[in-house]
Amino acid sequence: MRALRLLLLLLIPVLALGQTSIPSTNPGKLLQGWLDTFNAGDVERRAKFIGEHYADSVLQGAKPEQMARRMLRFRDMVGGGFDLFKVTQSSDTEIKAILKEKGGFGWAQIRIQVDAAKPERITALDLDQAPTPAEALPAREDAAALSKDVDGLLEKLTAEDKFSDVVLLAKDGKPFFQKAYGSADREKKIANNVDTKFRIGSMNKMFTSVAIAQLVQQGKLKYTDTLSQVLPDYPNKEVAAKITIHQLLTHTSGLGDFFGDEFDKKKDNLRALKDYLQFFVNEPLQFEPGKGWAYSNAGMIVAGLVVEKVSGQNYFDYVREHIYKPAGMKDSGSYEKTDPQPNQSKGYMNEDGKWVSNYSSLPLMGSSAGGGDSTAPDLLRFDQALRAHKLLNAELTNLILAGKADVGPNEKYAYGFEERFVEGKRVVGHGGGAPGMNCDLRMYWDTGYTVIVMSNFSPPIAQHVSHYIEERIQQ
Repeated sequence: MRALRLLLLLLIPVLALGQTSIPSTNPGKLLQGWLDTFNAGDVERRAKFIGEHYADSVLQGAKPEQMARRMLRFRDMVGGGFDLFKVTQSSDTEIKAILKEKGGFGWAQIRIQVDAAKPERITALDLDQAPTPAEALPAREDAAALSKDVDGLLEKLTAEDKFSDVVLLAKDGKPFFQKAYGSADREKKIANNVDTKFRIGSMNKMFTSVAIAQLVQQGKLKYTDTLSQVLPDYPNKEVAAKITIHQLLTHTSGLGDFFGDEFDKKKDNLRALKDYLQFFVNEPLQFEPGKGWAYSNAGMIVAGLVVEKVSGQNYFDYVREHIYKPAGMKDSGSYEKTDPQPNQSKGYMNEDGKWVSNYSSLPLMGSSAGGGDSTAPDLLRFDQALRAHKLLNAELTNLILAGKADVGPNEKYAYGFEERFVEGKRVVGHGGGAPGMNCDLRMYWDTGYTVIVMSNFSPPIAQHVSHYIEERIQQ
């Protein structure tokens, strides 16, 4: 066996792990070209590289310029590109490497494969999120050191106009760091404050899940119920007979999304949850219910309709009365965008280096899938209400937080919540993001920490800051 291993090593030369320079192999040269053109931010140069080196298997019908523009939007999300951290594997036909985001937060793994007969052609290219390499992990910090570290980072990002947020860190429900940065209204020069209302995107899915669980706890509903049992008037009878409540809440129903051209045309007239059905109810399922996983805003709209049918209340009234009120969330709600609220932030998108309002991209108001408003203190109150079983009994609380569908390395989707483990410790919560809004709630269930980041900038700044904190907070 040892002789065979040595022979294989001779036939397929592999670099020692951790090489920090790119080898001069054909895949190595293409990796260097990929990085150079991605980091440069020049659409024409990027499209030229794609046109010259991407095989049809990588293009998959996309035009080089179209792909270049899409990737360069992604470049902005990672802080202007990637730096090489280390090459992990190299041969004459393939190279793998770990990349560090120039923005300083995240990591990625890239794999480039070439055709041996046409080594200038990339036949496979994978770019995936990667965990922080062990040798790059920072030291854990106590509350005082973490507060100082986080504040220094956020002051720097704010000065660079890359950050406009509220960050709240708590232990056992008691904040040890809470501070606002940036502007709630850039035109009127109004600064964010700790109690500023932010649009929270998909974080509303947690409230929809709790609402369903309350109805289950009352014996009015079962997770195994089908839509046809609960919503007999659901327009698509065939689909209603297949999909269960469990599948709606875990994104395993096969329902897709409601965003698109028709939604954009009509979004300013959507007040009731039933108004969203027109965008997806007659569309074919993406897969047979229970046979796959795909993030589904449509599924959460239907879950909201279930809440209305079973409770006999308007969804927004139900959440306000049965979740916000008992949790003490006095500054949370779903408001029409034409009715600005006191101390509510405006959302901003960066387009061609200029900050522009996200107002035109917003629907009229939020829904059971997302789009409501909340504050950092209110989200801490929600966290504490869950932990203290003010909203649900212990059994149902544990049930909605327990991961059920695999969605990534060390991550599962529960009922409207995400579940992960960090150093063996459980983390639950949910993020939310759309143009001009990005928020994140991470509840460290085993250690009592809570991390809340709320921003009126586009994703992924909130998740980046949460990740920065997560790598340093004591477990």
